[in-house]
Parts: sequence; C-alpha cells; structure tokens
Amino acid sequence: MGRKIVITGAAGFIGSQLAWELHSKGNEVVLIDDLSFGYESNLLVDNKPFGRFVKKDVREPDLHEEFKGADCVFHLAAISALPVNQSEPARAISINVAGTANVLEAARREGVRRVVFAGTSAIYENNAKFPCHEDDPVSPRLTYSLSKWQAEKLCESFSKIYGMEIAVTRYYNVYGPHQDIRRKSPPFVGYVVRELLNNRAPVLHSNGEQRRDYVFLRDVNRINIACMTEDSAKGEVFNVASGKAYSVNEMYDCIAKIVGTNIKPVFVPAARFWDQYPDLFQGNNPMDPHILEKEVEKFTLGATEKAERLLGWKAETPLEDGLRETVEYTRRLLANG
Repeated sequence: MGRKIVITGAAGFIGSQLAWELHSKGNEVVLIDDLSFGYESNLLVDNKPFGRFVKKDVREPDLHEEFKGADCVFHLAAISALPVNQSEPARAISINVAGTANVLEAARREGVRRVVFAGTSAIYENNAKFPCHEDDPVSPRLTYSLSKWQAEKLCESFSKIYGMEIAVTRYYNVYGPHQDIRRKSPPFVGYVVRELLNNRAPVLHSNGEQRRDYVFLRDVNRINIACMTEDSAKGEVFNVASGKAYSVNEMYDCIAKIVGTNIKPVFVPAARFWDQYPDLFQGNNPMDPHILEKEVEKFTLGATEKAERLLGWKAETPLEDGLRETVEYTRRLLANG
C-alpha cells in the first residue's frame, strides 16, 4: 500500500513530474494548485488525469483538510518569476511566506510525518565565495530570494518548536521536459528551445559569458524523493545542483546543435532584462539598474557534497542528454499545438 502524498504547486514544472512519478509508484497523490502559474494540462498523461486535483490557494484556512492522513507534504507552491515578485511584493510575500506558514501549520495540525520545502539557490545572490555551501551566510535582498529565505526560517522555526520533520531543497537552475514555455518570460533553457524551434532568434542579455549551475529535472526529483524517505534528511538543507557551471553561450550552442539550426542569438544590455516591467524603473524611487545587472551577470555554483554524504545523491544526467530530452519533448509539444 502506497503513501498519501500532498504536493502544493503540483501543476507546475517540477511538481507535476514529481507527482506523476509518485503516482506511478502506487502512492495516493493529492495535487494542490490554484493555477495562477501552473497548468491543469500538466496533470494529464496520455490525456488522462492522475491523482486527485484540488484547485486551492495555499493560504486558505481549510487547507489542512487536504492533509488528513498524509505521510508527506511537498511544498512547491510559490511565485517564482523574479520580475513578478519584484513588481508585486505584497502578493509575493503573502504567497511565498504566509502561504508557507499555512502549509506548515496545516501539516502540524494533521500530524504529517514529513514536509519537504522547495527553497532556492537565489538566496546566495550576494555570496562571492564558490561553490556555495548550505551553511554559508546569506543576505538576499530581491523580493523573491528574500521571501524564500524567510520561508526557510519558518521551516526551521516549526522544526525546532514542534519537532516536525522538515527538509529543505535549494534548487539551482532546473531544466527539462515540461518546463513552462507559455509565459512571457520563460526560464532560459525553455525560452531558447522554444524560440529556436520556432525559427526565431532568441534575445539574450549581456554577452553570454555568465555561468550558472544547471540541474536536470529527473535528478531533482530523485533528491525530492530521498528527502521524503531518508531519515538523514530530517532537519537538513540541501543544495540541488550539478556542481558544474556552464555559460549561456555554451548552453546556447549545445541547444542549437541539437535543434539543428545556425540561428544566432541577439544580445542586448543586461539592464533591459525586465523591460516588460517598466513600473519598477519609474517614479521617485526607481529600482537601481546596477542591482538588476548584477542579477543577470551573477555566477552560480552549488556544493553537492552534503547531499552525496547524507543521501547518496548527486546529479547524474549529462548536460547534452538532458538538453536533448528537453528539445525533443518541446518539439512534440509544439507540433501538437
């Protein structure tokens, strides 16, 4: 008999694929999403739904009803797009922080054995020593990273005050099939794949030499499941990274080779990254453009020794293999409309 597992943000990129894997292994999955950013179509396989979908905001007071009898809750629901967080800070804090508090309280109230909280490597945004380790001091300032750091501190609080089993996963740049390509500012890999498959030149920011740590979706969900099952995950924080940094140009060239195109990207200044959010740069107190440029140019690299030591986990998917799977899936998706 499988476990009852609740996933918030289940209709998103990572949540939907985690849900399908857990369902395929015989577990009862409850899929919670308010569909602000997720898509119910992500919860279909061969056009058939799986699990039990509940359209609900994680801030709702009756959330705990869905947690009754649950063995584990994966809390992935959040506003993750950096520009949206920055332009709607009150909404971002409400969902990312207050929503996490409500999830933790619901899990406490219903006696859920373990909670796995999806954090982010963005909290290392001002760190200058690499690779970043889980116990390094952090000082996030952008709304998204700050809200996720605050949510992490709530996890720590509930763990210490109530003795709850909580694990935190700090995702680096996750890519793979099912990544959202429909929103106006998709993540980098999804955006480049979409544009090239549509024979369009992607618009990239800066000069393409900025380097980041990318990790494939299947590897991400292996550590998610380990955080649910392994005793050694209790009360711990884990970087979910490949431990390798690739430049935008290296990623682009690999994707273009897989797609089979000679289209070259169009490079524009880093400061134009959030052109679609002009309100941030208007009025008496505009956003400092240097902060935005720093965010676009930032280098990321995560230390993975802790996850390997405590969970026996490390990223295994070679970059080219992961990108090929992503391209092939997106090609099929676009072909089917």
